[in-house]
Amino acid sequence: MECLKFELYSPCATFKTPFSLKGIETYPLPPYSTIIGLLYTALGRKWEGEEFSVSVQGDYEAIFRDYIRFRKYNRDKKRIEVLPLEVPRLYNLRCVVHVLGNGELIGEFIRALQKPRVYLFLGGGEYPVFVKNPRRVEVREEEIELEIKRSAFVPEDKVRLFDQTGIPFRLPSFYEEGEEKNYRWEQVYFLPKLSIVEGRLLVDMEGDVVWV
Repeated sequence: MECLKFELYSPCATFKTPFSLKGIETYPLPPYSTIIGLLYTALGRKWEGEEFSVSVQGDYEAIFRDYIRFRKYNRDKKRIEVLPLEVPRLYNLRCVVHVLGNGELIGEFIRALQKPRVYLFLGGGEYPVFVKNPRRVEVREEEIELEIKRSAFVPEDKVRLFDQTGIPFRLPSFYEEGEEKNYRWEQVYFLPKLSIVEGRLLVDMEGDVVWV
């Protein structure tokens, strides 16, 4: 089978976790919902119920703490106060993304990423994202044992195949519009690079594991 593969680069990014309250915490890689949003922003339309799977892996050079101006309403003083808020930034983020789905939809995504309708941004909308070489690649299931080159979000059912645990996360993916936006949540594990994985996994023709 074939899938879409492309690389992403952003000089800085923050992917806010949903339960960041007084402070902001970030996912170590863009969650599925961010990639889905990027694809449909490039297309210039909203998601219309299409089903596909996303694999995200990558690395960043460093993490540093930045500050933003946070506006908060003080009920006692009945006025808006401006406070400094600490924000973690992933510096020099590079990712490899695979998308498995309908061949016609994959073709739409490739054309959109080559010529997006608007400038693309990632991780809060403050920093641009650069998309490199969106393309079709062949994927096949193989029995493998290797040391992964990049950190990755690994679905729960795949991480059980090998002797690694990783850090558990629940990632937002697709959503349903109603009175409020309700995401589907996927249970995954963040597996750091150089982890040893083994078992029957999907691998693309360029030697990268496809984590779906």
